[in-house]
Amino acid sequence: MRKGDNFCTFHPAVTLGFFVIAIALAVLVRRPAFVAYGVAMAALYYLSVHGRAGFKMIAGLAVLSAVVTLVNPLVNVMGVTELFSVFGRPYTVEAVYYGASIAGMLACALLWFGGYNAVMTTDRFTYLFGAVVPAFSLVLTMVLRLVPNYQRKIKELSTARACVGMSTASGTRSERAAHGTALVSALASWALENGVVTADSMRSRGYGTGKRTSFAHYRFTARDGVFTVAMLVLLLLTIVALALGAGWVDFVPTFREGRTDFVFFAGLAASAALLALPTYVNVKEAISWRISTSSI
Repeated sequence: MRKGDNFCTFHPAVTLGFFVIAIALAVLVRRPAFVAYGVAMAALYYLSVHGRAGFKMIAGLAVLSAVVTLVNPLVNVMGVTELFSVFGRPYTVEAVYYGASIAGMLACALLWFGGYNAVMTTDRFTYLFGAVVPAFSLVLTMVLRLVPNYQRKIKELSTARACVGMSTASGTRSERAAHGTALVSALASWALENGVVTADSMRSRGYGTGKRTSFAHYRFTARDGVFTVAMLVLLLLTIVALALGAGWVDFVPTFREGRTDFVFFAGLAASAALLALPTYVNVKEAISWRISTSSI
């Protein structure tokens, strides 16, 4: 559990269900208004989890989004509203809109994945799927551990090799290349050996041969039920609005959007409220904590 994050105190099935819904909406709904609200809600939740440190990630995504938006018209010449030409190729408004939509979708998905990594820890994921698909659960858990383990191990190897004069930051270009190749080779050897050791260890313990138990026990409480009902109701309203054309958009040959009546605004409000649920949980708990501590 990260400091300031209370959403991870919910049942693992509830938190996993929310992130599946949030990421699916980020990927499937392309209308700019939905994308903008999705990015805003994802950024707010990311900040509620990571605090001020989250601004660095958001700033990086803002730069990446701007680059994608501006570069897309250079490779995608579809559209009829030309702003100017670059090397004889039209730079169109429709391509800018499409690039902004792709950039927003990417930023939104990455922010939700950042929240997922903070909430859905290895033990929570294994609790949900270990008994159903033990082999897949073990493999996926090992994959999710690769990045942090690789970062930690490569730092250890780099420090050790630097102490004996084999740093990748010093020497001639050929020497640095040789040291880097040796470092990657050592890391790959460690990863393969670690995978074999882990597999043998789990096999010797009888993993997957019988009914699996878990050291962590999560109870589905009334609070989980209320959150689930609210999430499903808002999701249903969003799906109905999208099915009625609230999320329709077309970028070529001209930029066109779907309906902008009550159905659109109702669907947009339901979608925004759905995606704001975990942030609401964190903010509500933070306010309650401050009130309780101030009264002491």
